[in-house]
Amino acid sequence: MHKRIAAWILVFGLFAGGFYATYRSQDIIDWWKLRDYEPSSRVVSIVAATGMNNEGRKLFYINDPKITDSKDQFNELCRTSNEIIVLGCHIRGHEIVIYDVDDERLRGIVEVTAVHEMLHEAFDRLSSTEKEEIVALLESYYDEIKLDDARLQETITSYANRDPSVVPNELHSILGSEKRNLPDRLEEYYKRYFDDRLKVVALAEAYDDAFAQRQEQIESYDAQLSELQGDITQLEIAVTEQSSSLQARRVQLDLLRSSNPESYNAQVPGFNAAVNTYNGDVARLRSLIDEYNTIVAARNDIALEERELVEAIDSRVESL
Repeated sequence: MHKRIAAWILVFGLFAGGFYATYRSQDIIDWWKLRDYEPSSRVVSIVAATGMNNEGRKLFYINDPKITDSKDQFNELCRTSNEIIVLGCHIRGHEIVIYDVDDERLRGIVEVTAVHEMLHEAFDRLSSTEKEEIVALLESYYDEIKLDDARLQETITSYANRDPSVVPNELHSILGSEKRNLPDRLEEYYKRYFDDRLKVVALAEAYDDAFAQRQEQIESYDAQLSELQGDITQLEIAVTEQSSSLQARRVQLDLLRSSNPESYNAQVPGFNAAVNTYNGDVARLRSLIDEYNTIVAARNDIALEERELVEAIDSRVESL
């Protein structure tokens, strides 16, 4: 009798163990992958800088993150095309690859890219029910803010044009790593992966400002140049007309000097005043042109900086 009971206990135990193993199979796979994993100091620092919690760190480490400054290696591992600039890629449960941007003005972009890719892993692991709920929240929030965020709208539109099916996944990564004021339900959801999500958001805002400030400055310079160009054009027309008028009046005065000295003497003060006005307008025109050229030089300097920033994040391999 005792042997029969023991046998049933053993069978039940094996069954329960099998059920547990099936139910927790992902945890077991994760444990197996991480049992001997030793992250580099750079990878560890990314986790600390971005506010990931244990779950976020696990999802990041599982993908054996690689950071490379080699365009050839990055493009080979990520299999990217040269049509767009890509800073990272995620191969589910296998690999995260990040392009190493070495520019102090863009400090934090590697860390934000790392979180972006980690959140792809998180999204892939959601159950269909959870995914449906979270996607609805993401899309609702995106609809609320897209008109006030041209860059985000341009990014999501670009994804949609290439492959609409990736948009929910990309929204999940972008909003989770870059947006500060999320709805309460989304904020609560992202706590699965972060102790302090605002750490990564602050990094995203900092490097985004590097582009935004320069773009705003360029737009400001362009507005000034447009206004100055209008003033210069109007003044050039006025100065040309004044010059023609003065030349005609000088010819007339030269004739009067010998034929009618009294009329000549009477008209000289008016002519001299017109000459003074003309000289003043010429001086003002030169000043406007100097100001225009100074702004052009400043604008070009900022545009060059902006171009350098774009080149710093350009992971594409140049075609021969």
